[in-house]
Amino acid sequence: MTELERVEREIAILQENVRSSTRVLSDTNLSQDAAHRERASIELYRHHLDELLMKRDGLQFLADE
Repeated sequence: MTELERVEREIAILQENVRSSTRVLSDTNLSQDAAHRERASIELYRHHLDELLMKRDGLQFLADE
């Protein structure tokens, strides 16, 4: 597996994690603490996702040269 493929796989996993946590937040029976944890998780996922998207763009640029 190339570095670009690994990064794209991690991006897909993080995107699914964000979707999953967002679905959990829509549960009306979710406790305040659990909602707080899910929001914190989403924030971390998105931060890491932003980093990976930039890395992927750089790897794609290098591959195109």
